[in-house]
Amino acid sequence: MRRLLAAAVLPAIVAAACGSAGQDLSPTGSTSPAATRASDTLVLGGADRTTVIDASGRLVADLGHVIGAPGWTTAFATEIDTAGNTAVRVIDARTGQTTRTTQLAGRWAPVAEYGNAPSGLSPSGRWLVLADPRPDRTAFQVIDTTGKVQPKRIDIPGRYSFDAVADNGESLYLVERLQRTQYRVRVADVPSGSLVPGSIIDVKQVTTADQNGVMNGSYTTATAGPNGDWYFSVYQHPTKGPYIHALNTSARIAECILDLPTFGNAGAVEMAKQPFWSLALGKQQLTSRLYAVNGALGQLALVDPYEIKVKQLATFKVPAPSSKPAAFTPQSGAAVSPDGYRLYVLGESGIYLIDTTDLSLRATFAPGAAFRGLAVSPDNGRLYALAADGRSVAVLDARTGRPAATLQLASAADSIAIQKP
Repeated sequence: MRRLLAAAVLPAIVAAACGSAGQDLSPTGSTSPAATRASDTLVLGGADRTTVIDASGRLVADLGHVIGAPGWTTAFATEIDTAGNTAVRVIDARTGQTTRTTQLAGRWAPVAEYGNAPSGLSPSGRWLVLADPRPDRTAFQVIDTTGKVQPKRIDIPGRYSFDAVADNGESLYLVERLQRTQYRVRVADVPSGSLVPGSIIDVKQVTTADQNGVMNGSYTTATAGPNGDWYFSVYQHPTKGPYIHALNTSARIAECILDLPTFGNAGAVEMAKQPFWSLALGKQQLTSRLYAVNGALGQLALVDPYEIKVKQLATFKVPAPSSKPAAFTPQSGAAVSPDGYRLYVLGESGIYLIDTTDLSLRATFAPGAAFRGLAVSPDNGRLYALAADGRSVAVLDARTGRPAATLQLASAADSIAIQKP
């Protein structure tokens, strides 16, 4: 994430509808509160610090360099003392106050410091994994953030990076780095501290893994499933294109979802726009739905996160993409409204509003502006879009796309989220 810089004026926000921009997609219409005084609290992540601001842009808390738990009411920070040991602080993200500290012998760092990687938290946020920063060995600390269980150190011979940790704290999933983009998924049994023999693969999917469990692809993005058991990651095969690697962290099994729209026929354009693939989990009534979407290509797949398969494919109209590399990489390129009836997707410019009942494009918001992150207010009324340069946040009516405000930031951010009320 980038260091924060002085704010720049965001281009004027204009709503241009493919359907009716003012149409309410929820089952029962309501008056949009976007223009009224909002009580939302935004979390903005940067290279050196994470800040919390209110809906008017006022600073609420400066959290420093932290890892945020789901909902961003709690965060975790690591600090190295003069003796070379590590303190892990649990922080109330609403106030910035430390509520508990765990001491670890030696130097330990967040796993996300090693490039485009997951945060190191389990889906519920109970377990936090830190890594030994020294390049000559692989070691991890598995920490119970509630403080009920003592931290567990695991040393693994070989080259491994963090992939996921189960919500029960018993399984640590690692990516074994091989040649170029080849990898294998392994599991370390946390209670015993030992690596389980063999690889975690879907034996049916011979196109992405060989008989030794070697897979081929580079990580793009990931999200946890509806109950924390499944963990979904988008990988890009170097010649075939994107696929989803679904890992069941409880059962220690995996399945590969290969029927994304461009898998097997990805050309130069599809490869260039790979960074725009995003995963967004939503819920309609009692049923969770996973969306894999690329706003630069206008491609969308509805994935059943229980049956682990694509249920429906759709396309939506976007400006003709080129084979030029993307000018920026979205950090949260898609978001589902809390009521589950709207999917917002970032393109290379503009925000696309998708009706999740039929996967149709209903409107294009701010077609002349570029954004790198999205967040929807808990009441479904406001859409917050972080500008591509990270220097401002556009506040839009989530139903019509009409601009309500622009928040200029004191320093540039890479990511945006809304703190749970």
